[in-house]
Amino acid sequence: MVKKDRLIFWDIDGTLLHCGSNGRKALNRTFLELYGITDALGKSPVGASMDSMLLGGIMKNFGIDPKDFPKITQHYKTVLKEILEQDNNKRILPGVIPILEAIDKHPQAINALLTSNLRVGAEAKLSSVGLDKYFRIGGFGDDIGEKWDAAIKCIEMAEEQFNTLFPKDQIYLIGDSCYDIVCAKKVGMKSIAVATGWTDISTLQECKPDYFFPDLSDTEKILEIINI
Repeated sequence: MVKKDRLIFWDIDGTLLHCGSNGRKALNRTFLELYGITDALGKSPVGASMDSMLLGGIMKNFGIDPKDFPKITQHYKTVLKEILEQDNNKRILPGVIPILEAIDKHPQAINALLTSNLRVGAEAKLSSVGLDKYFRIGGFGDDIGEKWDAAIKCIEMAEEQFNTLFPKDQIYLIGDSCYDIVCAKKVGMKSIAVATGWTDISTLQECKPDYFFPDLSDTEKILEIINI
């Protein structure tokens, strides 16, 4: 049996797909429906990047019992699914499917998620456009910490699951933000920055990713970089 030796992490929003501000809408609607709070996100002094920390900040700001966290996340999942179903503008970004397919079919490579989204939010977004079938493992925004903490945890899980060790130069992060580039540097993996999100090209390039693309449509070049 051929051993897995390449791990390709994907960010979600602005990298795999666009679904506008649906996550924010679902979060605000969740707090409105459960607690009667309007614009919970806008009224809370939260700057955290991971969703668990963001939710925790909102709950603290409004004095909501931490024990309500599971109830909030489940309601958020239901609301987000409904909003996504009604969104006719959500879309998979250029080049994504051919790259995912090539990695999925390669005997030594694995697609993995690395996102600030809660797992329930990530799953809802991916399934809404049919991308969930490509991912069996991932790092999510459920745990306290930063994106690189989620990456390290996921690498350890993948190594255990597939009984292998991934060389750092064979681990890649495809993402659309400087946060993704910083994350890759901290973990020691390669960053592939793509300007299909909310960060402009010059800012992304100033963050010095290992590779940069305006979008992922040059699939041949990207697959060459990740040795597929």
